[in-house]
Amino acid sequence: MKTGKMDGLEYTLKRSNRKSMGISIERDGTIMMTAPHHAELIDIEKFVSEKRIWIYQKLAQKKALNREGPKREFVNGQGFLYLGKSYRLKLIDGSGIKSGRSSKTAPLRLWHGYFELAETENAKARNHFISWYRKQIKKQLKERIPRYDKRIGVKVKDVRILDLGHRWASCGKNGSINFNWRSVMAPVWVFDYILVHEMVHMIERGHTDRFWSLVARVMPDYEEYALWLNENGADLDL
Repeated sequence: MKTGKMDGLEYTLKRSNRKSMGISIERDGTIMMTAPHHAELIDIEKFVSEKRIWIYQKLAQKKALNREGPKREFVNGQGFLYLGKSYRLKLIDGSGIKSGRSSKTAPLRLWHGYFELAETENAKARNHFISWYRKQIKKQLKERIPRYDKRIGVKVKDVRILDLGHRWASCGKNGSINFNWRSVMAPVWVFDYILVHEMVHMIERGHTDRFWSLVARVMPDYEEYALWLNENGADLDL
């Protein structure tokens, strides 16, 4: 076996009798490239380059599984993320807080640069944050989908907000998209990348050359956003 390097990615190359090339990520994070004996090095490097986003995603997943998640406590001064910015938490006396200009009350709100949480609801704080994030995703998507649907040539008919673990979103059936509730913690340009990624999947299911070409046509800097997500995604949690 030999080692190689492409686009900053170091991989181990194994030759075999197989007819096609393949890549796997070992448990320790080693990138294993398997290729036929007759495959030229230039073709191997091209294959690795084309798969780099997939490789970054898998490496990030391995890293996330092996690192501790953020240790956030629901106490005064603790920072919580929304669209890439951190807002400190304030515990407020009472069981409810006025929601914006409305007379209705809510256990949690983002107000004047702070997250305000009713002190009596502290035991349910995580659930309240998740519920708040879900609502914000729906608001963001209502605004942002029209920025891309005509350019991509698709129509999003339904959005579901779920706990998708290490996946940020997925393309459902019949024009639906599933979003991870954690996704709205990311900067807005990363949030947009997640959205565009899944909207393009409505046309091209696999991560083919055509898929990435369609993404790049709408979002030329998508690699920068994908890399940010791969490097920082583990921090987007409660």
